[in-house]
Amino acid sequence: MILTPIYDIKYPVIMGYILDIRGSQMDKNAVATAKVSFLAIIISWVFYLFSYFSRVEPCVLVDNLMQDFSLNASQVGTIISTLYISYGIMQIPWGIIIDKLGCRLVIFTTCVICSLGVLLFGVATASWHLVVARLLIGFSSATAYLACGKIISEMLPTNKYALFMGFTMFVGGIGGVLGSSATAGLVSAFGWRQLTCVMAIIGIAISVLTFIFLPKQTVKQTNEKGRTLEGLKLLVTNPSCWLIGLFGCMANLPVVAVAELWGTPFMQIRFGVSNSLASICSAVIFIGCGIGSILAAKVAEKLNSNKKTIILFSIGLILSFLTAVYSDTIGFWTGIALFGLCSIFAGAGTLAFDMTYKYVPSNFAGTSTGYTNMFVMGGGVIFQPLLGYLLDFLRNGKVNPDGSPMYDVVMYRSAFLCAIVFIIISVIGMFFVKEKKSV
Repeated sequence: MILTPIYDIKYPVIMGYILDIRGSQMDKNAVATAKVSFLAIIISWVFYLFSYFSRVEPCVLVDNLMQDFSLNASQVGTIISTLYISYGIMQIPWGIIIDKLGCRLVIFTTCVICSLGVLLFGVATASWHLVVARLLIGFSSATAYLACGKIISEMLPTNKYALFMGFTMFVGGIGGVLGSSATAGLVSAFGWRQLTCVMAIIGIAISVLTFIFLPKQTVKQTNEKGRTLEGLKLLVTNPSCWLIGLFGCMANLPVVAVAELWGTPFMQIRFGVSNSLASICSAVIFIGCGIGSILAAKVAEKLNSNKKTIILFSIGLILSFLTAVYSDTIGFWTGIALFGLCSIFAGAGTLAFDMTYKYVPSNFAGTSTGYTNMFVMGGGVIFQPLLGYLLDFLRNGKVNPDGSPMYDVVMYRSAFLCAIVFIIISVIGMFFVKEKKSV
């Protein structure tokens, strides 16, 4: 049987009940085509889950990396954040490539590269090995969210784009959980190197499945020579898209600054709990952000405004973040709950993708997603090392009895303050955005 390419399908029936799509009675060929489409999006989600795990695993390895490689907080933050350099740089180029070539070849190739990066991280014997590994993971995992966005844009009606990008973010949240709290227990049982190498093998298996089962895809012919950069030009020359990107970056700080790196050691020091217990904070943030992404999409649909929804959710984000970090009257589980609430409100950051997507023709979905994601993940490049530098500056050379760097709650609270200030600035910028409605 010849599989119909996913890009030939405008309104498949695979999630008809969720989408409430009703059309003419589907024949057997249409049902078969819908199954192929469903398989394509599932494969893209699996790759995104794996890439997300690869990105966030170090959030429970901070102590291991400090001990094994004799590093301090600023050095760990810098090494881990190098992923976001290659990740951010490649967002627009990968978006353009996906718009031109489709997803099958891109996903297969980058999944292999990502797996090799994970393997290198697991067998590293020097800190520069870790840097190279993180750069490879960032370079390759940069395609995962873009591919999901491209497939969703071609499969579904425009007004469902935000909702299903929210579902995609939820899948990423699952990857975040697997890379944080679930990983912490496995690291204690088997060791971080062994676990990382096993994940590299799983990544290779995913790439093989991608090559076998993801159908060859055709790209809309509107992307002919000479128009490749048209979508990017529309985005770059629109001031609103810059402000939207800035908000997307700052709304993601609870994930890249807290969940992916500094949240686990902060909760350990603040409440005196184990690494595996403290890592629950990261897991809750990842899941909360996924839930919040879906919730924000539904609220925006009800209000018929992404902008209003973003401002509403941002108020909750700021208040819950402040309480979670600075309140002295809360216990461990209340702190976990507050970080979870904070991440639900932070899910409104996903609406930034829908907002910029509406400024370009639909065939530039990859470019649009890449443009916005460049801003969103740029927070990791800046704030992961920045918080590390602030922590080392504030500790002023203090060390524990065993000679390791000493950090306390006051230092973490002072460092987190800069994140909160930038979040507030980005929300103010949203008031100046000219929102474009769905056609």
